[in-house]
Amino acid sequence: MSSDPAQEVAELFVVSCSQSVESSKARIKMSLKSFVDANDNPSSSANYASTDEDPVHIFLDMLQHSAAQRDPMWLVLLLRALKILSRKQPNRLRFGPAGLRAVITVLANPLNNKVAAEGANVLLNVCYEVANVHALLETPGVQQLLLFLTEEDEEVQANAAGAIQSICFQEAGRRHVLDKGGIGSLVMLLASPNVKVVTRAVGAIHNLSSNADAIREIRKNDGVPTLVSLLHSDHLTVSGSAAGALQNVSREIASRLIIRELDAVPALARLLSAPDVQAQVCASGALLNIVGPDLDQQQQGQQGQGQTGGTQRRGLGRLMSLCMAASAIYDSLFEQPPPPLV
Repeated sequence: MSSDPAQEVAELFVVSCSQSVESSKARIKMSLKSFVDANDNPSSSANYASTDEDPVHIFLDMLQHSAAQRDPMWLVLLLRALKILSRKQPNRLRFGPAGLRAVITVLANPLNNKVAAEGANVLLNVCYEVANVHALLETPGVQQLLLFLTEEDEEVQANAAGAIQSICFQEAGRRHVLDKGGIGSLVMLLASPNVKVVTRAVGAIHNLSSNADAIREIRKNDGVPTLVSLLHSDHLTVSGSAAGALQNVSREIASRLIIRELDAVPALARLLSAPDVQAQVCASGALLNIVGPDLDQQQQGQQGQGQTGGTQRRGLGRLMSLCMAASAIYDSLFEQPPPPLV
């Protein structure tokens, strides 16, 4: 028997297939649990640190075995193991269309919410690869994930939203989610009391908002007011993603007018000094989109005074850059980050 826990699980399953999987399932599940428990945390995972080839195909074969598909505990352990294995790019690429279909088959009628949540986590990881996103779009996978968004279980919601966030990093994924009517469900989750759900949902909305048609759908589903309210979140990942979404959404005139009416500028201005560069950049871009057009409209009136709207817009951009630079200097001078935004 191999000393590698992943190989040990694979070898045990292969041997049992030549005899009786049913009689060996207790040992297989115990071996799976040992592997999952030892590698669940990426920072201490020996598997994640290893460059040895993992038997991903054996785990996927196991996922398609009828004995495993009837056993919810087995499925949960197996999906958690696949999530762990799919942290590594070579393993993600080994899934291929057949592996993705195997995961989707389990998710099409999940035995319980834990199976649904862990399966969505697997898709979250494997969809970091462009090829896997395109392969997934050929299956009912996205539709199933969108159904999971409407479940009451918050872990299922969060993991499904995370998978959709990964899928929407690709233009084809954004278009597919948009065509399947996914924006309405994501917007509804922005009001969730669960921080993980909101973080994943606003991340997905941020990715989707780079599509012009998606911007209109976000507005039509009343997503703009909620995004503005999330600028005040105590969690920087949430407020930063909300600022990123508003940066994109504010390119549309109708949405920009709503953002102005909701007085989003002060909250965005506060994010310029947030202890996160990405949040600063998103807030800066949103402010330029919201305030900049007003400066441009003043161009003719300002020409007689030797100043143009373009000059004012550039001046605003430089001012925001100085704010971000001042925040960076603060971080370099003091060990503790600036206090949370209030």
